[in-house]
Amino acid sequence: MPDTDTLERPDTQAATGLRVDRDTLLTAVRAVRQTVERRSTIPILSNVLLRVEDGLLTICASDLDHWSRRQIAYEGQAIDTTVEADRLVTAIDTLRPGPMEISYLHGAITIKQGRSTRKLMTLPSTDFPLPRAVADGTTFPIDAAPLLRVLDTARVCVSQEETRYYLCGVFLHVEDGHLIAAATDGHRVAQVKHPAPPGADGMPDSIVGTKAVSLICAMLADLPEGAQVEVSINDKGFAVSAGRASIAGKLVDATYPAYRRVLRFDHSSSLEIQSTEWDRSIRAAGSASDGKTRAVRLELDADRCEAIGSAADGGRSVEPMEGSYSGPEIVTGVNLIYAQSIAKIFGPTPKLTLGFGTAPGDLIMITSDDRPGVIAGVMPMRA
Repeated sequence: MPDTDTLERPDTQAATGLRVDRDTLLTAVRAVRQTVERRSTIPILSNVLLRVEDGLLTICASDLDHWSRRQIAYEGQAIDTTVEADRLVTAIDTLRPGPMEISYLHGAITIKQGRSTRKLMTLPSTDFPLPRAVADGTTFPIDAAPLLRVLDTARVCVSQEETRYYLCGVFLHVEDGHLIAAATDGHRVAQVKHPAPPGADGMPDSIVGTKAVSLICAMLADLPEGAQVEVSINDKGFAVSAGRASIAGKLVDATYPAYRRVLRFDHSSSLEIQSTEWDRSIRAAGSASDGKTRAVRLELDADRCEAIGSAADGGRSVEPMEGSYSGPEIVTGVNLIYAQSIAKIFGPTPKLTLGFGTAPGDLIMITSDDRPGVIAGVMPMRA
């Protein structure tokens, strides 16, 4: 007769459990869930790891190329398993603020808060891929705020074309005492400089992929004012950690193109204009667009600065720009989307200087005395 459990036979395997604060755990799980690929065909990669390490509860997620980790305080017994990320978020989110208990038994976790109960199935933690340490690399501390500003500014120009994978990320390098972040998609370019922190010399040139940049920026944005992070980079991977939060991952295995070859400063003419006015004028000129024509025509001379948009069906919009232009009369065009992104790079308050080259195909260079470490450029187009 097979040995089976019955109502009369008590379960001899005791559940292991711990107690955590609901809001603290929810914040941590939501943070690491950004790493989970929703279309993954590998079941364990849809899960987050719940494991007690070094006296803290570790919550970790991975897509095999990136790892997000958060650690929080807990009470009670240890736990070591994995749970589907989306279901775990929903289960916790539907509970009330306050303490909650998590227990593990027979391949499932049970979450309890008062009379509320959630049971979620698990997968073994032994199947969860763990990150490799960043060995033999460069490690340096840096304040979170400037690192966020450098990455967030440069990533506006990251390419979205996966076939040009070497452009799908932010290029980080150290040169002449500065930490430099650059990005280009072949149509626009951004370069951001910040004084290199102590210990950054010797950092290898690195391409931090688009997703990794997003994960790092999200983590940095959540840190308190004045927080400092530790960055470790070798020729294969990186790690950024701050307190109980960390992001690790692989670098893009490629050589970044010589983007600075297109940066020119021998301008024959220039337009000075407030960032908000530039954005408003471009949007106004684009209001007549049917979505097929993204070109905005710029007609500039000493007495007139206008942005003009048109559509294939005959629609047309003319918008005067409140700017100061110096140089010979020029007529050129810019892509509506790319031109608006320039305003985002510099922010709403600075006064921009747009430099126009002598040749029709010269990059339109954008700088600002209010953001001295930032240089941007956009390719002209026929309008």
